[in-house]
Amino acid sequence: MQSCPVSTLDQYIFLEQKWYSLNTLPWDIPANLKHWLLDTGSLTQRLKDTFSGSFEVQVLHHDWGRPTTSEQRFLSMQEREAASIREVVLVCNNAPRVFARSILPATSLEGRNRQLLKLNNRPLGAFLFAQPDLERGPIELTRVYDQMQNPVWGRRSCFFLGHKPLAVCEYFLPGMG
Repeated sequence: MQSCPVSTLDQYIFLEQKWYSLNTLPWDIPANLKHWLLDTGSLTQRLKDTFSGSFEVQVLHHDWGRPTTSEQRFLSMQEREAASIREVVLVCNNAPRVFARSILPATSLEGRNRQLLKLNNRPLGAFLFAQPDLERGPIELTRVYDQMQNPVWGRRSCFFLGHKPLAVCEYFLPGMG
């Protein structure tokens, strides 16, 4: 199995990059990624449908921590509020396709939402999109570069589960189009 290019991800994923609404995006979205970036359905299901064969979630990190300042603002969190931070790579047919970072504020992890702490290698999207009261905020986009200077497009959304916010950021790795 091809290993996840973590060293390529380190450079750009969690820095305080600028996120843009669709109305303020300063770049044109590449045609081959537009349908991925703007899709409001389950990315997990779309990956499984597009890349027939194996699908797995490789958990890189899942622990309590402090989100970036940008993530705190995005979720309207208090400055010192803790969150469960989960970082995974979605792998299709042994090829890393998407890097995802989820921010689950401690105040959002009540009741059934506590299940989010025990996902292990199960996809977050499968859980979220199975919830009848799931709400999704607008999609924001960013563009960063890996160590090989390949553009890497990302999107993030604030989801509300039981009216409690959580953020999901997804970066479409090179070769994804």
